[in-house]
Amino acid sequence: MGVVGIGFGQQVLVPAFQSDPRCRVVALCASTLERAQHVAGRLGIPNAYGDWRAMMLDETLDAVAIATPPSIQPEIAVAACARRKHVFCEKPVATTCGRAAEMLRAAQGAGVAHMVDFEFPSTETWMRAKTLLASGALGRVRYVTVSWQVETSAARMGRDTWKVRQQAGGGALNAFGSHIFYYVEWLLGPVQKISAHLFRSDRDASVERGDQLAMICLVLHDGTPVGVTVSTHAYLGSGHRVEIYAEQGTLVLENPTSDYVKGFRLLQGRREQNRLEAIQTQSQDLPEGDGRIVAVGRLVERFVNWVQSGTPSAPTLEDGYRVQCLLDAARKADATGRWVDLESL
Repeated sequence: MGVVGIGFGQQVLVPAFQSDPRCRVVALCASTLERAQHVAGRLGIPNAYGDWRAMMLDETLDAVAIATPPSIQPEIAVAACARRKHVFCEKPVATTCGRAAEMLRAAQGAGVAHMVDFEFPSTETWMRAKTLLASGALGRVRYVTVSWQVETSAARMGRDTWKVRQQAGGGALNAFGSHIFYYVEWLLGPVQKISAHLFRSDRDASVERGDQLAMICLVLHDGTPVGVTVSTHAYLGSGHRVEIYAEQGTLVLENPTSDYVKGFRLLQGRREQNRLEAIQTQSQDLPEGDGRIVAVGRLVERFVNWVQSGTPSAPTLEDGYRVQCLLDAARKADATGRWVDLESL
C-alpha cells in the first residue's frame, strides 16, 4: 500500500490498513518530500514521496489510498488506475459529477478494486438500524429528519484550509452531505428529487468559501420526504442525529460526542412501549481510541478481499459517482431555487 496525504492519511488510513495483516504500508506521499519523510519516519514507513506522480511509478505498490482534497483526487486516482493499482478513495470523490465519472471509467477499464470511504454503514449500530427497517417491524416510513450540527476544527480555529474552500471541495454540503446522501439511499432507497439552500456568513460570503450551512429536502422514489440540516459552524452543536418516523414506531441514530463514528447509539420506540429505548450494539463496546480507524478498518477488509478474490464489494466508485451527482443536484437546486429531478441528470 501507498498512502497519499498526511492529514486523514496518517491519522486514520495508515493505522486502518496496518490493522489488516495482509497489508503493508510501504510508501507515504505529502505535498513536500520533507513533510513526507518526517511523518513516514515517525510511522516506520520506508518510502516517502513529495510528488504523487513519482509514487505512481513505484512498481512495488499494489494499491493506493488517497486522502487529498476532492479537487485533486480524480487525477491521482485515474493515474493509479492507469498503472493498474487498486484505489481506495475519500469522499466526496471529486468536485463534479463529470470528474467522478472519469474515475469510475478508469477503475472499471483497468479492472482494479475501487472503494470509497463511506464509513457509517460499516458499523454495527448502523447495520442494526438497516436490519430493523428492512424487517418491516416499524411499518411504512412516513418521513425522516437528519440534523448534523457541529463546529469543525477549521471553523473553531479560523483556519484557511481546503476544507473551507468551495473550489477545493470544502464546505458543509461536501463534508457532511456526501455522507448523508450515501447513507440515506443505503438505508431507505434512491432519491428522486432534491431542493437545497446553501448559506455562508456575511464575513465569509466570498464565492471561494464553501457553504457553512445547508438546508436540504429530499424526496425518495417511494415518496418519503427527508429533511436535512447540516452546519460546520455550530458552536456547542447537538451533534449528528437521524430520526426515522414510521407508522408503527420510531428509530433514532444519535451521536452527541466528538467521536463522529463510534459515538452513535441506536434507539427504538414502538407503539406498545410508548417510549424510546436504547438498543445495545457491539459498536458501543469498542476499545478506547479513534472510532474512525475501526470503521475504516472494516472497509479495508472488504477492499483487500476484493483485491485478492476479484469479487467486488461496496461502497465503490459507482457509489461515489452517485453521491457526486446528488451533490451537483443540490448545488443546482440552490442556484436555481427549484427542485431538481435526479432522473433528468
